[in-house]
Amino acid sequence: MEEKTVHDTGEKNLLKDINLLFQKKFHENLKRSCLPTYSVKLRYCPTNGILPKELVEIPKTDHLHFFNGYVQKAIGYTIEDLALENGEEGGELTLLLDGAKNFTSHKKRYEQLSKKLDRIRIWSIHPLEGLPSNIDLIHPVHPRLAKYRFYLFRNLKIEVVFVCKQLNRATDIGSQKFIGFCSFDPLIVHSLRWKFYLLSSGIDKIVSHWEKLFLWPTFRIQEIENFINTKLNSYFTD
Repeated sequence: MEEKTVHDTGEKNLLKDINLLFQKKFHENLKRSCLPTYSVKLRYCPTNGILPKELVEIPKTDHLHFFNGYVQKAIGYTIEDLALENGEEGGELTLLLDGAKNFTSHKKRYEQLSKKLDRIRIWSIHPLEGLPSNIDLIHPVHPRLAKYRFYLFRNLKIEVVFVCKQLNRATDIGSQKFIGFCSFDPLIVHSLRWKFYLLSSGIDKIVSHWEKLFLWPTFRIQEIENFINTKLNSYFTD
């Protein structure tokens, strides 16, 4: 995806401030979760399809990236941090979790969030117990959605969305491979929020429609892994 042009100077500065805050929080979360890591910005080549473009330490917004499970977790935690630290004006947080374990290990965190925000909606493959009254649980999630991760936070101050899809079946976080993007563009945030909530109807055709909206490009993971292996040493030593 390409970055959108923002004509209003005030809005442009606001997006820049949010972007800088996001990057700072993301870097803090990344340090907690793993050693220095990376994502790969992808580009489209008319003759060869999707190819790697460059290694980047912090994913730039509105660009398609290839990354591992550590980066996915760090971005998700970053959005939760933004919600927790900027929830004085309330707000709405939407999560598509990969299982009950992810919720249970951070239950106190979500309880804190529930006290500050107007509404939290959690989509989960597994049932979750002991939810505060203002946390809505949408369960069971359609099996096709199990490979997706979705984080969306919006209030009067911040609007951000992160969506990605797991490309392999690995359960080890370091071996998991994702493709996805994050955005602070209000139009994208509102559009994805509306389209995502259509899924709560539980109709299979709606789920099929969701997958068509995110027709992620296909590529050979091995080609990107080879690119990473040839670039990684110079990337972290330069």
